[in-house]
Amino acid sequence: MTLQQDGGVVFAVLGMLLAMLSMAAILNRYQAHQALVSASVRRLEVHAQRISAALAALSGVPLSRELRIILHTDKAACYRKIRGLYRRYPGIDGKIDGAQRAANAQGAPASGGVGPIENDRALRQIIGALDDLTAMLVGGGTLQTLAPDVRAIFRRELAERRAEAFARYHLVQARHFEKAADWARARSHLTRLMNELRNAAPSTEFVRGLYTEAQATFVALGSGRSRVAADTAEPPAVLADTA
Repeated sequence: MTLQQDGGVVFAVLGMLLAMLSMAAILNRYQAHQALVSASVRRLEVHAQRISAALAALSGVPLSRELRIILHTDKAACYRKIRGLYRRYPGIDGKIDGAQRAANAQGAPASGGVGPIENDRALRQIIGALDDLTAMLVGGGTLQTLAPDVRAIFRRELAERRAEAFARYHLVQARHFEKAADWARARSHLTRLMNELRNAAPSTEFVRGLYTEAQATFVALGSGRSRVAADTAEPPAVLADTA
């Protein structure tokens, strides 16, 4: 083999090496891009699932129409972003359509306040969902841009629903134990409620009304003339010694 031929072989090998290195670099960039897309899609999925879980947990809580529209619209925005990143995402058009139709279908909240809360676990689920939405809306976790005054309105609404959920559960439980003449547990529920309203709830007229109701129920319970006793015209037969 001549020197010229040797040189040609060397250049050919170098050319192949450069081509392989170039292809490897392109492949690495593609894989890095795909990893970023996958991570973005996953974050959007989690955000949409977070909204869905909160709305499901709060099915018995009368959120305002405006807040529910914001949440459903944010879900639709999540799915649109996912489609922009990954058009082959399974069922993405249906998810967008479903979220947007849900936003358009929202009406006035149900009257009557927070619905029945069966047990402490159900209360914790409701409180957790309200706290999660508060963190999302107040902390700028929505895809939509919300004005500061709008965020403040939603923060107050969620805080009042939180206080109402506590009041709904603990007042019902207190009256249940009162009927069973279990005064200690009845007072325990009322004390927990008043502490929550005093220490963790906003100082609004609505919350002050809840506190006044809880306080009056506690005083009436201690005096032997509670709301349940008044409703049944049968005062409790026995009062625990609270001295």
